Amino acid sequence: MVDIKTLVEGKPIWSSDYEDIVQSPYNYLAQQPGKNFRSLLVKTFNQFYGLDEEQILLIDKLVGILHTASLLIDDIEDNSVIRRGMETAHLKYGIPMTINSANYMYFKAMEVLQDISKLHIKDSPQIDHNVLLKELMIIFNEELINLHRGQALDIYWRDTFPEIIPDEDMYFNMVMNKTGGLFRLAVRIMETLNGNSKDSKSLVPLANLLGILYQVRDDLQNLTDQNMIEKKGYAEDISEGKLSFPIIHGVKFELKEGKDRKLVDIIKSKTMDFDIKKEAVDYLENKSYSIAYTSEAIKNISQMIMNDGYIPEVNENSKKNILNIVEYLSRT
Repeated sequence: MVDIKTLVEGKPIWSSDYEDIVQSPYNYLAQQPGKNFRSLLVKTFNQFYGLDEEQILLIDKLVGILHTASLLIDDIEDNSVIRRGMETAHLKYGIPMTINSANYMYFKAMEVLQDISKLHIKDSPQIDHNVLLKELMIIFNEELINLHRGQALDIYWRDTFPEIIPDEDMYFNMVMNKTGGLFRLAVRIMETLNGNSKDSKSLVPLANLLGILYQVRDDLQNLTDQNMIEKKGYAEDISEGKLSFPIIHGVKFELKEGKDRKLVDIIKSKTMDFDIKKEAVDYLENKSYSIAYTSEAIKNISQMIMNDGYIPEVNENSKKNILNIVEYLSRT
């Protein structure tokens, strides 16, 4: 038996085996290959900031941890059964263990934030570590709050549908909080670490627009893209009852027509039935033309990013790489 007096005098006992237990749902998902889009974005943004590779690897690690942990929670909140072509973590490990693992990794991400600060101080000893860490912690806290606010609205609209049907401005604001939060987190950290960024154009508005573009495209792919269907299941947003961009457009079209509420009933039912979901997708494609409308919205947002001065004219190569990302996201 452990000597209690000795135990209470020290830190709680923890081992690598225990660590494997608490991280098991997280590691299960993290080991499945994702899109790695956020990693690409961090590296591309850094062409404007010029941070060293070690700093960027830590920022990329931080964003990756938060993204993966948030997916664990998303899948529980959405009752998802497939993620990245595999059984979702909460079905494999149980809801309590998966929630705990996701929350645990949020705090592990905070440890990475401390590593980012320590590394920067090592390279710039004139900077006060406590002052820098406080700045980074404020950014971290603000964007994690934004992420949960966006998720709350997404869930609330879903669960109270059709009492509240958001308009496009409400939807874009929700996405800026939910999807844009991690894009913005990376940019704001890089701007803080780059001493010259206060005198140059902020990339935060660009990060916000890229978050919106990414999510609208993701909403479209959920209903139409074969690769997405294989990894998440056919039209999973319909099974979740999610008010995605094309679904919002389709529902508003149906209610304006006033003939029936078939699409509303399907979305509200959160059906898993393939044929019923296909009927809803057919309506969005051939009756309300919501699929075409969403494709057009993606093109318009892309044009806004490319033509309205959101990309700094620092150098042609950096601008070209951002444009390549926008072009990739605009393919429908």
